[in-house]
Parts: sequence; structure tokens; C-alpha cells
Amino acid sequence: MTSVRALLCCMIASAPMLCLAAKPVAHATYVVESGDTLDKVIRKTMPDSPLRVDILRNAFVQQNPQAFTKAPPRSLMAGAVLNVPNHDDLLRSYMVPGHAPGNSGMHRGGGYSTADMNMNERKNWVRFP
Repeated sequence: MTSVRALLCCMIASAPMLCLAAKPVAHATYVVESGDTLDKVIRKTMPDSPLRVDILRNAFVQQNPQAFTKAPPRSLMAGAVLNVPNHDDLLRSYMVPGHAPGNSGMHRGGGYSTADMNMNERKNWVRFP
């Protein structure tokens, strides 16, 4: 009987946490001020990110095409509201070993794969014991 009570207490105690986990995550926004650059916005919104700045730049541009000028030196428009990319999603997509978005995973770690080459192309390679 005590184990049933303990189980019910645990279920009741965990119910609020389950409700919180089920809520959709609110997207953070940032209002561009005059003089802001994309790098400055990245430093303000994601200061401790382990991802390279070019990855973060691409994520901001992909999620906010309306906030940039159409002319070749693309710059932020003052007053535009930026949707800040979800940092956890970016980490998951870029930190998975052997996976890079847009890459099929065929060539892991950069370079080329010897599995794609035939033996004639490799016959003059130096071999080590």
C-alpha cells in the first residue's frame, strides 16, 4: 500500500513538470537598434555559444530574411524584429558527429573518401606497414 502511495505522490509531483515540458518554447526576439551589426546582435543574444560565428550568421539570415537590405552589402534594417534562432536546435544539428546540415554524411571529416576510388587510382600511393 505504501508503494502505491509513493507512486501516486511521484506522479502528482511530476505533473507540473510534464506540463511545463509540453509547452512550446517561446521564441526569443531582438529589436534591431540603429548602428547594430549582425555580429553585435549575435554577441548580445548568444554570447557563450561554442558554434562558429558564420554558422550563427547563416541561422539569423535564414530565419530573418525580411530584416536585411536586398542590396549586395546586406545590412540589418533598424527597427526590424529578429527571431533569435533556437541555440539548442543549432547545437544538435551541428554537433552530431559526422553530420553537417546540407551534407549527406558520405564524406565525414572533410576531404574525400577512398571507398569511392577504384584501385587504379590508388596503385601508386605510398603504403605503410
